[in-house]
Amino acid sequence: MSTFDVIVIGCGGMGSATLLELAQRGLRVLGIDRHTPPHSLGSSHGETRIIRKAYFEHPDYVPLLHRAWDKWVATESACGKTLLEPRDLVMTGPADSEVIVGARESARVHGLAIENLSSVEARKRYPVLHVPDEHSVTVEHTAGFLWVERCVEQQLRLAVQHGATLNVNETVLEITGTANAVEIRTDRGTYSAGAAIVTSGPWTTSLLPDYKSLIAIRRKTLFWFPSTSGHWKNKEQAPIFLMDTQNGQFYGLPEVADGLVKMGEHTGGEWVSGPDNVERRVSESDLAPVQSFLRTCLNFVADEPMNSAVCLYSMTTDGHFLLDRHDSLPIVVAAGFSGHGFKFAPVIAEACSDLVMAGRTKLPVGFLSKNRFAN
Repeated sequence: MSTFDVIVIGCGGMGSATLLELAQRGLRVLGIDRHTPPHSLGSSHGETRIIRKAYFEHPDYVPLLHRAWDKWVATESACGKTLLEPRDLVMTGPADSEVIVGARESARVHGLAIENLSSVEARKRYPVLHVPDEHSVTVEHTAGFLWVERCVEQQLRLAVQHGATLNVNETVLEITGTANAVEIRTDRGTYSAGAAIVTSGPWTTSLLPDYKSLIAIRRKTLFWFPSTSGHWKNKEQAPIFLMDTQNGQFYGLPEVADGLVKMGEHTGGEWVSGPDNVERRVSESDLAPVQSFLRTCLNFVADEPMNSAVCLYSMTTDGHFLLDRHDSLPIVVAAGFSGHGFKFAPVIAEACSDLVMAGRTKLPVGFLSKNRFAN
């Protein structure tokens, strides 16, 4: 039986960052993934992910976002590849919408520099957007996007360079242990370690059944539509956008390659029983709400997609993350990222590493504990 200091189960966005963090700290660490990351079967794919700081979900995330941004920059420097691209983020919605109220509150609490515009001003500055007249607009200039597959790939490469062992196409079947050690049985063998970190996304509940009441899986779709104007290539005129409409919350990224504009619906989606029972084909019913949004709120985009993808949101009941130590085993669980977690990967990795090494962390992650569901 091979023995390690820590075993990381699941090596997508969160797991690759955690494997790197532990390896950089000099631990003997093993990462196990049932596929070969980066892959398109979980939650860490789709070319790009938004990173933003005026966080409408809750002001408590903002300090973590500052730290995550800095760590992405450090990883970028270490690997010599571009991982993060700064870009304006335009958020719109009715004045009392979740996105506008939440973003402005986070900016107020943490002193973030944002700019509030009228819909007319927004349409003039960003001609690719047809902002509805009744929408308020908030612009964050400290946002951007991450090259998601490249992030995973480079984090894993750096982790191995720092001494980590990475086992791919290997399925974890069972986790057992005592208060001081864990044993991980897979379809290839058995491994032991002083601790484990579970970052397996939608596979979390199959490994840890006691999390089934806390996490459900939602199937989501992404689309890439052809741009019809050079406006979408212009960094000043084509921002990242997030619009809170009466039909849902829709997001998109400007043209970054191949003349295509990426967009999707953050709300909605079909509940599925598990990550291995997902319809990977995209249907007309998947496309219809995004197409309707495009025709109403965007300019210079053809309304028939060139590409599409399916991804999975591991949803908690309140939409916030789960980051905590297991009740009885030396395991840290990072799960339930609810469609907005990827940008946090390096700071979640830091917190997980602190928790397995010291039993505590100075990072402000207490609000993510599963204890909030105790009542």
